[in-house]
Amino acid sequence: MKLKKSLHIDMTKDIHAEFKIQCMRRDLSMQEVIEAFAERVASESNDMMRLLEQIKKDKQIKDVKRYTKSDADSLYAILESNNPFGDENDEWNRNCKSC
Repeated sequence: MKLKKSLHIDMTKDIHAEFKIQCMRRDLSMQEVIEAFAERVASESNDMMRLLEQIKKDKQIKDVKRYTKSDADSLYAILESNNPFGDENDEWNRNCKSC
């Protein structure tokens, strides 16, 4: 008898619904699909290894974009708080929306 391990996964409602639909169209349960995926990953199936590498790259790109935006926001905040021109340019800054 094989021991089972339960798994909890968070995903958006939209992805869950579409995943369930795709499984049902093929007369498969979501459990069967996830277990088959895990088996193929565990056995290092070539197509699953390529998929994992693609997911890794997508995650790295997402992380870079998030850090880039966060860094830019931080830099702007620093620049705004350390305005070398003082109060005399405050009115100009408020009126210059595209600057």
